[in-house]
Amino acid sequence: MYPGNWPSLALQFFLYCLQAFGEWLEVFIQLAILKIQRILGLAPCARVLRLLLPWLSSYLRSIITVDLKPKSPEKGSKEPQKGHPKTRILKTTDPSKNSPCNCVESLPLPSDSLEGLFDHVGRLDVPRLRRMVYQKGPKAEERKLVWKFLFGVYPPSSTAEERQVLDTKLEAHYHGMKWAWRDQYPNVIRLRVPADEEFSMAIDKYEVLQAQIRKKASPLEKLAERSLRYHIFNDQLFRKAQKYIDADVPRTDRHRSYFQKEGLVRLLSVREILITYAAFHQDLGYCQGMNDFVSRFVETLDSEVDAFWCFVGFMRWAGMNFTADGIKRKIHVSEELLRYVDPELSSHIERVSKEKLLFCLRWLLLCFQRDLQHQDALRVLEIRGLEGAKDNSPDWQHSGIKDGSRES
Repeated sequence: MYPGNWPSLALQFFLYCLQAFGEWLEVFIQLAILKIQRILGLAPCARVLRLLLPWLSSYLRSIITVDLKPKSPEKGSKEPQKGHPKTRILKTTDPSKNSPCNCVESLPLPSDSLEGLFDHVGRLDVPRLRRMVYQKGPKAEERKLVWKFLFGVYPPSSTAEERQVLDTKLEAHYHGMKWAWRDQYPNVIRLRVPADEEFSMAIDKYEVLQAQIRKKASPLEKLAERSLRYHIFNDQLFRKAQKYIDADVPRTDRHRSYFQKEGLVRLLSVREILITYAAFHQDLGYCQGMNDFVSRFVETLDSEVDAFWCFVGFMRWAGMNFTADGIKRKIHVSEELLRYVDPELSSHIERVSKEKLLFCLRWLLLCFQRDLQHQDALRVLEIRGLEGAKDNSPDWQHSGIKDGSRES
């Protein structure tokens, strides 16, 4: 090897290192964009930052471009020496001529159906789902599936086959929990509603259905029942929760056609979900207002089992709102926000009311479920679910269902 070739080899080595750095930077940009999008989610306050991401990535790609292919020599020019390829380093181009960014935010939404968000094995494109829910919301018939992702029932990376298996396990575990408290408190099974013949008939019908379900119990349901048969409940807390639930359920959403006439039996599903949740979550128990959320889940999903598990996922991040500390925090945050947005109104409320923004408690606690039109209330709930879904671990429901021993 002649010493005169060293500059050429050194330059080639430098150029290949620069190309490798450019490729590494491309991968880094893609990973950074996905991470930032996951952090930002779909919060309205982050829209400007999200819009800048495609431009930023395109700009970084445009200024670091290495072309190792030698150009053909122009007419009359000297042919470049062998081993010294023509290079373009730190090439600046017009951003408007760049190819569109291939990041998730720039991908088009499926036009009509939810099916376009799943791959061939049934895995969901979660960023696109979140974008669809935020921008236009799912169709009524799609909510049965979408909500089970939003409220943490289904792991985001699950396949269609895995979700079928999970549905079977969750149904068995729910029935096992129901039958556990029903066996220990047989006098609580029937809801007592004096002077309401129509409701009494619905109770009779519901109990017939429950007897049939238990008679046809699968081996997995029987296993769950045996594993929870001797679960210890705090008797005082259980009866206190049951008392308040029985007072609230008969007047929950009675104006909705879904819960009228033959639909009255569905209010019994609301009661079963609330008692089962309170029995196995006695640190929180039952608080007034939970019935409003459960009725939304029951009506939207049209399934007692699915409604229960969606409610469990919802309460994993919303449960704190029903505690004394959670309520104080909501009121405090609202007061600070109002003081910033409308100082004049904030000062007026402080002068005329000792309770300040306590009158807003129902709006804040129930996410306007009693104050908005039904479809608007559903949209508020699922938009709220977009934020809460970040706190639902994708594997929370797997760890204890295998042997039926977990409390939910």
